[in-house]
Amino acid sequence: MKLIRGIFIIAGFAFLASCSSGGDDDSAPPPSGPAPEKVTISGTVTYDNVPHNTSTNGLDYNNTSQDPVRGATIQVLQGSSVIATSTTDSNGRYSFELDSNTDVKIRVRAELLQTGTPGWNTKVIDNTSNGAIYVLDSSVFSTGATNQTKNLNAPSGWGGTSYTSTRAAAPFHILDRVYETIMKLESVDSSISLPALNINWSVNNVAQSGDPSQGQIGTSYYSNGAIFLLGAANSDTDEYDGHVIIHEWGHYFEDKLARSDSIGGSHSGGDRLDMRVAFGEGFGNAWSGIITDDPYYRDSYGSQQALGFSINVENNNVSNKGWFSEGSVQAILYDIYDGLNDDTTNLGLAPIYEVLTNEQKDSEAFTSIFSFITYIKDNNPAQVTQINSLVTAQDMVTNMDIWGSNETNTGGNSANLPVYITINPDNAPVEACTNTTNGDDRNKLGNHRFLRLNVASSGSYTLRLTPAVANTNDIDAYIYSRGSLVVFNEDFGTGQVNVTTNLQAGTYVADTLAYDSTGSNIAAACYDVELISN
Repeated sequence: MKLIRGIFIIAGFAFLASCSSGGDDDSAPPPSGPAPEKVTISGTVTYDNVPHNTSTNGLDYNNTSQDPVRGATIQVLQGSSVIATSTTDSNGRYSFELDSNTDVKIRVRAELLQTGTPGWNTKVIDNTSNGAIYVLDSSVFSTGATNQTKNLNAPSGWGGTSYTSTRAAAPFHILDRVYETIMKLESVDSSISLPALNINWSVNNVAQSGDPSQGQIGTSYYSNGAIFLLGAANSDTDEYDGHVIIHEWGHYFEDKLARSDSIGGSHSGGDRLDMRVAFGEGFGNAWSGIITDDPYYRDSYGSQQALGFSINVENNNVSNKGWFSEGSVQAILYDIYDGLNDDTTNLGLAPIYEVLTNEQKDSEAFTSIFSFITYIKDNNPAQVTQINSLVTAQDMVTNMDIWGSNETNTGGNSANLPVYITINPDNAPVEACTNTTNGDDRNKLGNHRFLRLNVASSGSYTLRLTPAVANTNDIDAYIYSRGSLVVFNEDFGTGQVNVTTNLQAGTYVADTLAYDSTGSNIAAACYDVELISN
């Protein structure tokens, strides 16, 4: 077996990466007679996979393995022209039948592309180099007159105490976590169709907010059809943090195939969160465990990527349990998947996928643990007792509906209940109060008050909010229909707010919140609410 050198292209710049080359028998003499018209070039594509140290949760370079690059686009180039295209199989293998005695090179794109049904289109690109896709190239070689094996490996670039060469494996590990996710979903939905997704990763991506084209992405996140992942060595890198990647992919899934009403923002374990954020983040953590069948969410960081933290999403003993806790949400969702009532029964992925892509997607209420549990119990009546045990263990009532109507857990302030205040047209005003008991970051429990608007007949309506204390608070209001924004008012001012629009008969929800008199800071405030038919 001869060793040759390959090329790893990062955003148009060429770097060397190792690959091996050999025929069926490199020592055999060349065949006599005329060369065949066609020969087979085949091989296996791998990448260096760096696992986590389960004690420190940092990366464990000493136990790096060479794992297959699965489902990736692979091409044959003659000069600058692509003359053949295929995909690597589930073992990273590929095969091409090519003209003999032709100079070519093999290129592997950091891309999962399948047209038709099922279908998907994911690329790993460099946001700091005009969005160029990462690829792994062999060197140019002659196809010769006999079949040949050309194996390619994307190395990690780790030199023992630091990265000393191109981190060629990183985009392919990211890609393989997406492959793993897609294969799991295809097993429960053979007609799945996933919209295009770009995953932006760069060694320049740092935990600093600013210009993403300069790598200033703040944190790993999903937004508007794109995922951004950290990559700054000795600070915070996420390319080998598989659960982080799958968590962010989960937000893409919510956005494109399911639904999320989460308003985002900072969060951490033990926070009492806006219920929409609690469900979205708890879902993301549970999702990573569900896809991998590994409940330990690990995130590495620090010098030599040697530090990290972990979250056991199967742990039911979380801080501040309730409908506002991402810890409670992730524990419930993972146990529904993996095992109900001490693992005696499990529902698996299919029922969860069904609720997320159907009933919850079309829910009149905001997406929350209330809507999810209501629908999963409706769809699985034989498992209601076990599901109720999970809900009870997280300090929530079992006789819930999508509105959380019977909930008794106040989350530290009685003003947080009821979860929705019911408003009927032309009734007397009802008082709503926000609070900052659990923080004032805009995404904490109590920062928002939700209204359920019951519209019996189509027509013009005005949602009126009148501050209890004049000239004190700036009140905002947003009206939604099944997750879609209908109308809003967020103009600065401390007076009465009137939001007027035409509404069809049906049920709507309104999200209301209060700022201080400057309109800059979330505030605790009370205001009278009424829905007036015009």
